[in-house]
Amino acid sequence: MSAVLLGLIVALALVMAYVNGFHDASNAVSTSITTRTLQESTALTMAALLNVLGALLGAGLIALTTEWAVSMLGLQTLLEATAGHGELLGAALVAVLLTTIFWDLTTWWFGMPTSTWHAFLAALVGASLVIASAADWSRLGWVLLVSVVGPVLSAAFAFVLMHLVLRLGRAEMLRAGQIRFAQTISAGAVATGHGMNDSRIPLAVVVISGAAAGVPGVTSLSMVLAIAVAVGAGTLMGGHRLIRTLGRRLTDLTAAQGLAAETSSAASMTLGMLGLEVPMSTSQSLASSVVGAGLARGVRHIRWGVAREVIIAWLITPPVCALLGAALAAVAATAVSA
Repeated sequence: MSAVLLGLIVALALVMAYVNGFHDASNAVSTSITTRTLQESTALTMAALLNVLGALLGAGLIALTTEWAVSMLGLQTLLEATAGHGELLGAALVAVLLTTIFWDLTTWWFGMPTSTWHAFLAALVGASLVIASAADWSRLGWVLLVSVVGPVLSAAFAFVLMHLVLRLGRAEMLRAGQIRFAQTISAGAVATGHGMNDSRIPLAVVVISGAAAGVPGVTSLSMVLAIAVAVGAGTLMGGHRLIRTLGRRLTDLTAAQGLAAETSSAASMTLGMLGLEVPMSTSQSLASSVVGAGLARGVRHIRWGVAREVIIAWLITPPVCALLGAALAAVAATAVSA
């Protein structure tokens, strides 16, 4: 892989980290802002700093090796097909990164909380089928299974937590001030978890690209810090369209609902990262948790038309991103082969 192509991939990885922070800022702050537990500027600043901290912690908990990156992203098939052809591998990674960035920006515009992980992995499948004529179907199947079960578990956990919070409130064992304080803590946990979870995509891409180009030093502490700061900077900008969807359009959120939803989302991410060792979508887990917490107050508290739009966005993410990734990979492969 040439130095120019490596530089392009690293630049796109940083852009993707920034856009991911911008797209997923709503996951950590939407409930706190909507319920007025925190001012918007305070919430975004807190989330940005904790995203950076989470990204650094996430990098510190793993060995940034090629084996780790290949296993996590399911790149074994593509690497085998492009062995000795670093430019072809680079073309595939450029296509996947561009697809992911495009989909995050598109879904932000429409206010749909979709998964960056699913967009990336679907685009990778499309690129792999074009370049390698195969893909890591076992890895994809496991991720898809978790993506179906995960939101259901998040909603169920939030439902139970919301009932618990309501019962404690009625018994005057939990007051409004305590709920708001606990919601701030839970929002911080979601922000930290998001930084740990989603910074792994650009980190893994840079690790693999550096190895292919024979520049292992590209994954030094400075690059880890650059990706962490990019995620935090994107979060600081705030994805207000998504904040509105999660905080106002799905349901009329209360502080108690926000606490239940954020606690459930943080628990789901922890299970995904440390228990199942698979990427857990922060967007899907929080949106599902908001619905679960709303259901605890009654079916009429959920705007089912908006919920249906969100689910449709989740369902079309894999096929659309796979097709776009395949198309861009074909163009990029032709360009590097010319």
